Amino acid sequence: MASLQVTFGDLRKEVQRYMGFGRDTDYDNLPATAKGDVVACIERGLRQFYAPPPMPGESSAHEWSFLRGLGLVATLAPYTTGTVTVSGTAITSGTGFSAPMAGGIITVSGETRRIVTFGSASALTVDRSMTSASGASYEILLGVYDLPLDFGGLRGSIAYRDGDGYMPLRLVNESALQMMRSQETIRKDTPEYAAIVPKDVTADTVDNDGTAEQVFTLSLWPYPDKVYDLVFSYTVAINSITDNPASNADDGNIPAGGMFHSETILASCLSVAEQMVDEFNNPGKMQARYQERLAGSISFDRRQMLPDGFGYNSDNSDRHMNVPSRRRLQTVSYKDTIYP
Repeated sequence: MASLQVTFGDLRKEVQRYMGFGRDTDYDNLPATAKGDVVACIERGLRQFYAPPPMPGESSAHEWSFLRGLGLVATLAPYTTGTVTVSGTAITSGTGFSAPMAGGIITVSGETRRIVTFGSASALTVDRSMTSASGASYEILLGVYDLPLDFGGLRGSIAYRDGDGYMPLRLVNESALQMMRSQETIRKDTPEYAAIVPKDVTADTVDNDGTAEQVFTLSLWPYPDKVYDLVFSYTVAINSITDNPASNADDGNIPAGGMFHSETILASCLSVAEQMVDEFNNPGKMQARYQERLAGSISFDRRQMLPDGFGYNSDNSDRHMNVPSRRRLQTVSYKDTIYP
């Protein structure tokens, strides 16, 4: 069965035609500047669609249901295996260090430092020198965890795995969380507070040229005293569908949104093309079309996410003995929408 979903190839052909390059013109034969313009219109159109402005009369922008993901962060228990040798900022050991330990803290002989670099399974680097030691016991606590690479924002609470019996984490800013850490002794327990912190965009690049994408971390307090599974819903940051803009190799790539939003995505891309090449001849024609399609897509997306009902609310005080209640058959309507 043929799919009605729009593909990158479909978007490319329509944008090519609108910009005067010809719908059936072989993309590989277009000049490099023309290819750049076509790809720019598509990528700008997708960004415009995925992050729309608030609709008229609304105070906030719509959040698409298809951009909702489910995330999991598994904390690490305190690590104390074996002993370490300390020399300045270098920590060496014959035991199994791991990459997630970078960002945690290590305590050796009463001195606590932050781990800044994971070198290998037997080598760590801390932020400040420590007193030299050999064969010393230690403890590593990890209170900062990487969030998914496509994390674009938290939706709702951060909770524990089903059946754990713990209250959801209380979300605070990083400043408040750091204050808690500074005012208390180092505490290991079930985490109660969390902060979403942007990660340094240069942290994962060799030459610190700022080419790394923005990612986020989850900072916890107290430090986890064992392994916990933290679950949460988040907004997914979409990757580009044009990984190879120099050719038509990506024609089969499908943008997020599916068939029901395909026309809106196309209208968004064409509205950007209008701004680039046709703004003075037909000012706002495609933009108006996009706004019309956007309103329809948002309405559809909201209907898809509606619950079956608000639930039955009754204390049964008006129910006569042995007489079945009929209230469950009644409905409530609001703005021409019926809710059971």
